[in-house]
Amino acid sequence: TQSTGSSGINAEYGGVIRGVGQGVTDEELQGAKNRLKLSVLNERSSVSGVLNSTATEALAGGAARSAGDVCAAIDALTAEDVVAVAKKVATSQPVLVTYGSAEDMPIQRELI
Repeated sequence: TQSTGSSGINAEYGGVIRGVGQGVTDEELQGAKNRLKLSVLNERSSVSGVLNSTATEALAGGAARSAGDVCAAIDALTAEDVVAVAKKVATSQPVLVTYGSAEDMPIQRELI
């Protein structure tokens, strides 16, 4: 189904999270891991990408990790890890943070 507006997006997103909370197949998990590793490797294939990922990790309070280390961490994820995160996301209240003017920010009822 195609829907427009933030409430339609939120409903579709919530459905995906609830579906993952019920479990993922080995094939789905491996496909997701492969796509994520490809994204990591693509991002770090240029100097600007390496600088961006290094800066992002530093700002998040961590040490910069090599692409190999990040890919190894992705490979270590299990279906149980994915389900646990999906369940936590599905039962948590959303948080919206803004920097600067909040004039054009949607109100809560537009997001739910």
